[in-house]
Amino acid sequence: MRCAFCPNKTLGKNWIHGDLPWSIFSDCIAPHLSRFDLAYLQGWGEPLLHPHLWEMIRATKAAGCRVGFTTCGNLLDETNSARLLDAGVDILSISFAGATPATHESLRVGSDFHKLAANVERIVRLKKGQGQALPLLELHFLMMRANIHELPEFVRLSASLGADEVVATNVAYTPTREIEALRVFAESPDPKHSALVAEAEREAKRLGIKFRAYPLAMEPNILECDAQPTETAFVNHLGQVTPCVYLGLPVKENAPRVFQGRDCSFAPVNFGNICAGLIAALESAARAKFAGAFRSRKAFAYSALALSAASGMGEQVILPDPPLACRSCYKLYGI
Repeated sequence: MRCAFCPNKTLGKNWIHGDLPWSIFSDCIAPHLSRFDLAYLQGWGEPLLHPHLWEMIRATKAAGCRVGFTTCGNLLDETNSARLLDAGVDILSISFAGATPATHESLRVGSDFHKLAANVERIVRLKKGQGQALPLLELHFLMMRANIHELPEFVRLSASLGADEVVATNVAYTPTREIEALRVFAESPDPKHSALVAEAEREAKRLGIKFRAYPLAMEPNILECDAQPTETAFVNHLGQVTPCVYLGLPVKENAPRVFQGRDCSFAPVNFGNICAGLIAALESAARAKFAGAFRSRKAFAYSALALSAASGMGEQVILPDPPLACRSCYKLYGI
């Protein structure tokens, strides 16, 4: 598709297109999967286009690891939907950008809203028909200025389709000013936007569907973002072991980033190539330094909190700096 907010379109020739080779997955990743709770087979593209997705899922499940991925949903036909259940996929997230065809299709250009809704219904029917609880079916709604007014209606739609959960996410990576202008989160969010999220939460409670919305208010003292780079790793299709999907962008040069209206390009972070060994990359000096910055923030904050509690005095805590590449990442501000 041609989504208005996807970096693999907006970065043009700087983006290195490709799929993770099956040989790298089978030889360098699969032997370590038993160390992990969840393998999320996701990068910056559509997983169902990968020629070896089903082999990857089988290898992951064979290792005793949960598996999931996010999809645009266009390829969830009858065959693929049945394979999802047969393969034992644990988490399936399907991306929407609106509760109406006009809004969704204007942002996720190339998508068919009615077909997408029908695909969701098919998976729900298959699950019920086979008496299966899995995959957990999450419908993701990317909150933007152009669509947040439809969030409460999207909750109602999701409940009517039979989804398990609604997750309202933010435009976390903003490589251009045009994409940054789409975001609804801010240091002081628009009260109208906050009211819409609150309304959606009430609707979810009324309809009995789980609802999770990422915060709209930026928080300056997040100890570590929810990507949890001290506990996880992202391997891009080049085989680079990186902290997260945002810092592991497959680009030829520095990655562009706009933060609070300022250009803050950064060099992607690479702990080493997985072909040289996953453990070697995870135990590298580069990762120790990166993760150490977050561990220092946690240790300092907990010590300061204990001291404040003991003294009865509340003081503003100035945390140690996070890694350089994270300082202008919106994820570090809790969104």
